[in-house]
Amino acid sequence: MEKYAAWAASYQEDQVTIAYDTMWEGTTKIAHRIAEEIHRQSPDTVVKVFNIAKADKNEIMTEVFKSRAIAVGSPTVSNSYLSSVAGWLEFLKQLKFKNKKAAAFGCYGWSGESVKLLQAKLAEAGFEVIEENVRSMWNPKESDFEGIPALVKSLIG
Repeated sequence: MEKYAAWAASYQEDQVTIAYDTMWEGTTKIAHRIAEEIHRQSPDTVVKVFNIAKADKNEIMTEVFKSRAIAVGSPTVSNSYLSSVAGWLEFLKQLKFKNKKAAAFGCYGWSGESVKLLQAKLAEAGFEVIEENVRSMWNPKESDFEGIPALVKSLIG
């Protein structure tokens, strides 16, 4: 009973979950740079990184449940995000998580809407969405990673 009461009361561990999908591995690079920066800023924080298209959706949600914050990434595809991420976000919304922060990141080739749309969907799912984000045109260059320290500071702070 005590365990159930704790889980029902906005349960959190010192953990951040990063969930993403990618087309040309650019979004993967950003995901792993965010994970590295979390380790740099907060060495005791557990970081779990998942490719939404390859990992079990329930396993990812179990880790989101344990996390105090998440970062979600997708490239822009047809003025939106990948369909794998869309389905996962709908599942995320259904679980009605509370008292957790979220960030968005992604790559784009032309229009670049995915990050803004991810932020809106994460807010709709009940997350406190931070303003900081990472957007990269095509494959990220070193300069595209410059915003990651501020993103991580807001996400885990």
